[in-house]
Amino acid sequence: MTLEHIFGLTVSGLTVGMIYALIALGYTMVYGVLQLINFAHGEVFTIGGYLATSTLIWIGVDATTPLSLKIAYFGLALLLSIVFTALLGFLIERVAYRPLRQRSRIIALLSAIGVSIFLQNGIVIVFGPRPIIMPTAVVPTGFIEVFGARIRVLQIAIILVSLVLMAALTWIVKGTRMGKAMRATSQDREAAEMMGIETNLTISFTFVIGSALAAIGGFLVAMYYGSLQFNTGFLYGLKAFTAAVLGGIGNIPGAVVGSLVLGLAENWGVGLTLGILAWLFVAGLVLGLYFQFVRAPQSRIDHIAEEFRTPAYERAVRDVYRFAPVVAVKTLLAERTDALLYVSAQHAVRLTAANVILAGLAVLFFINGDAQFASKWQHVISFAVLMAILMFRPSGILGENIQEKV
Repeated sequence: MTLEHIFGLTVSGLTVGMIYALIALGYTMVYGVLQLINFAHGEVFTIGGYLATSTLIWIGVDATTPLSLKIAYFGLALLLSIVFTALLGFLIERVAYRPLRQRSRIIALLSAIGVSIFLQNGIVIVFGPRPIIMPTAVVPTGFIEVFGARIRVLQIAIILVSLVLMAALTWIVKGTRMGKAMRATSQDREAAEMMGIETNLTISFTFVIGSALAAIGGFLVAMYYGSLQFNTGFLYGLKAFTAAVLGGIGNIPGAVVGSLVLGLAENWGVGLTLGILAWLFVAGLVLGLYFQFVRAPQSRIDHIAEEFRTPAYERAVRDVYRFAPVVAVKTLLAERTDALLYVSAQHAVRLTAANVILAGLAVLFFINGDAQFASKWQHVISFAVLMAILMFRPSGILGENIQEKV
């Protein structure tokens, strides 16, 4: 297996990861301000792609259309898609979620699932059950050679467009008054209202921005794969939600990082031989051992109140992690007298189990080094990566891990 092949898989993984990120940002922003998972977000993504593609089909863009008109029609289709899906996101929040805001979270969750089913069936009624095909005349077909690998121009365009959109979102969140209102609402909605922030407007704005990003993601998917189906949003929404959890739900940079990790895992998982993948498990094992023997014990010790921090107590915490198979299990089986040691023992057992699994997988993959996963295993690999990372860090890669003082 050549470096050119590995580089090509990496670019493909980054491309898919960027598309996941555009969708995952909507999930994580809504969760940040409402503590709610908007399961209708995948269908908003699909509707955005359908609207843009349908507009280009209706206009009749083909190979004979002048380049200037292609660009103009492309921009018009994208604009109509963004405006409609932004309005749709606003209506979803206003009609399906706001009346239930003071009710149990399970009721809001059921409402989100109901909206998802409603929108998916609406797509079938309006556009029909057959896939919609993107006109090839507006899709860049060129290739460029980078490090010996042939990379599609469209892949580079998707990565660059996604980076620009993420930079714009970062500026909105950190450099505008509405962004400050979003952060304040995310931290404490009641306190934000007491400070004069229009939280209803802020939440609606969050839905609008998330829906607009999803629409762009839907358009990019239609261009990248050439078609969309009415249920495409279910799978992409599930993957994007997985990426948001992987990075740390409610954390905007985490959603991007989680999406890139997921995109790379999918492409590397089915594109590389097991012998090469084994080295990734070795790297994960090294990282896991670092967490178990260095990072995790020190983090626990740093959260010990000064009046209880003694050399003997610190040594006891470190021993729980260093000798996890024995000391940690003993601590869990004994009478619970110390909260920190008990929680540390649970964490140490999880880390030890994860490291043993990584070591076993590395050995197994080295033994079968020439084999390779079939493409049908791609989704399994995605969720296996999620489970593996959450074993080490339940809050996600960049999620906030709040620990109690002892």
